Amino acid sequence: MKKRFCLICFVLINIISLKAQTLRNTVVLNGNWRFITDSTNAGVAKQWSKGLPGAAVNVQVPHTWNVMKGLEDYIGLAWYEKEFTVPAQYRNKQLRLKFEAIYHDAIIFLNGVQLATHTNAGYTTFYVDITKEAKAASANKLVIAVNNNFSDSNLPYKKKFDWCADGGIIRGVHLQVTGKPSIKYVHITPDINLTDSTAKAAINLKLWEDDITAVQAVVRINEKRSGKNLFNQKLALSKSGNEFIGAVDIGKVHLWHFNDPFLYQVQVTLQNNTQPTDQVTQTFGCRKIELRGPQLFLNGEAVRLPGLEYMPSSHPQYGSAEPRWVMDSVANMMKDLNVTISRFHWQVDEYMLDQFDEKGILLQAEIPWWQQPDKLSPKLEEVARKQFTEMIERDYNHPCIFAWGISNEVHGNNRDPNQYRALKQFVKGLDSVRMANVVSNETFRRKQNDESFIGDLPTWNEYIGTWFGKQTNELPAYFAEVESAMGNRPLLITENGLCEPRFAGGDLRRIDDMIYHYNEWAKRKYIAGCIYFCLNDYRTHMGEDGSANYKARIHGITDMYFNRKSSYYVFKQLASPILITNVKKLSETTVQVTIQNKDQLPSYIVRDFMVTWPNGKNKMLQQKLPTLKPGETFIFTLEDMNARAGFDICTPAGYRVISYPFVH
Repeated sequence: MKKRFCLICFVLINIISLKAQTLRNTVVLNGNWRFITDSTNAGVAKQWSKGLPGAAVNVQVPHTWNVMKGLEDYIGLAWYEKEFTVPAQYRNKQLRLKFEAIYHDAIIFLNGVQLATHTNAGYTTFYVDITKEAKAASANKLVIAVNNNFSDSNLPYKKKFDWCADGGIIRGVHLQVTGKPSIKYVHITPDINLTDSTAKAAINLKLWEDDITAVQAVVRINEKRSGKNLFNQKLALSKSGNEFIGAVDIGKVHLWHFNDPFLYQVQVTLQNNTQPTDQVTQTFGCRKIELRGPQLFLNGEAVRLPGLEYMPSSHPQYGSAEPRWVMDSVANMMKDLNVTISRFHWQVDEYMLDQFDEKGILLQAEIPWWQQPDKLSPKLEEVARKQFTEMIERDYNHPCIFAWGISNEVHGNNRDPNQYRALKQFVKGLDSVRMANVVSNETFRRKQNDESFIGDLPTWNEYIGTWFGKQTNELPAYFAEVESAMGNRPLLITENGLCEPRFAGGDLRRIDDMIYHYNEWAKRKYIAGCIYFCLNDYRTHMGEDGSANYKARIHGITDMYFNRKSSYYVFKQLASPILITNVKKLSETTVQVTIQNKDQLPSYIVRDFMVTWPNGKNKMLQQKLPTLKPGETFIFTLEDMNARAGFDICTPAGYRVISYPFVH
């Protein structure tokens, strides 16, 4: 009996092991690499592709050389090397290297053989198939030549971009191991019926293998946090173009909202006959964003949203190789600041998008076409399409992303509206449900001829009183110019802020300007939201302040180390949906509080907010607030209060919206 039991266990263990090996495995190749610069471009002739010389130093990947002592301003060629072993059990598997980002040109060598190049796309993820070249059960030498030269074939273009040019393997490297066939991506598109919160979803799956014509897949959909299953079924997916498509009925769903960012996971297990060969799990959310007339709607509710932009790569110690704690800090500060909407000038680490999904921050994700060239050459237009393809393939499922950005502040006499229309059409071909927008700082000047009106949601980088105009109080006249071209459409303020030392006045001027502009935006109901620029002082090769890896523009409400300025707390109160309009002391331990849900900017329904306060024994008490529509007020009483303490009003997730007394 004992022998039989052992035999059964042995068989079960082997079955489990076999299934684990046939599905996707990931080997992390971050950490210790060897590194050397190559300012004379001697590495090719010296065959560094087969191994770096003894002068190479050890670095930790993700890595950028532009925060290393003596290399802060180095622009050019450098080399990386890593040895790794492919376990014997991965023999006869599909092996691919996943590079999350290398800035900006990379040549990939394995065991001395050039396998791939990835050029003119320094912030997007790419893959290299090493199935034929990798040696199982022995060492493999991976060498990568990286170049961050300013280039007229790259986006960002030449030196015409206002951030750092950090070169290196700036994000993670992994070895992906699968069976065959294998999945390149899985996209899920929920279609929500807002009358009863039910949803159906389209599944789009692309394989790495182009010759396969039929696919069987087990599709499972769960609530991410609870694990509760909503759908579990084997589907025969039909081929349409280069994708396999299917549809699922999810049933009743919990909608994603910036104050209630509820998430689901879809797991797709690919089968060859009955044998599983690959498995991908993706997070998604169910939410609906629409433009109706001059308003923006989220899940059927008209909203006006306060926002803030972050400039990545700015921590002087890490640069573009940001660790996760930096990204966590950014997302948490944004939620502390009541931020609901943001944008990035270039493609960011996917972990940042995960944090925006989890915490509830809407995002416009953009390619790095900033200011120049005024018209893309055919080669550069192909670069833009390549970057959009790689970005959307990776980031499609993130519910935080509401729009894709085509360009930012492009100026010049050769702008071609048809090029923008063609790029918009291309983006819509990759993602038909999200907006495609163009960001402009000349909306007031070009009016109906401005490219921002080609986008789905018109935009304006509004810098009246600094970069444009002589005085801040000229803003109403400039708004009149914009309004003459608006028609029945909303407008998104995509930037405004004070750039020091270009403009003098320090944080006191920043506060004055911020309050004035914010109040002007709030008056105009067609302004769907504003994205203040920016969270942090940021590293940029164009910076007027500092030098080396501290060269920066002083544009933030925090410094490069996230130390908070006074303007941080002013922005937080402006962006708060709640106003505390009266606090009346009824006794030494009891107060009566009157609050109002704002009906300007922001403007949205608040649900499940809490008020928390310490009692006389410093034990935290809490009380749930009712649902408040924009403009509604509520009066409540707090008892057993510590006479020297105050209270906080918090979101359902516990982020402090506003406090009394109004303290830092």
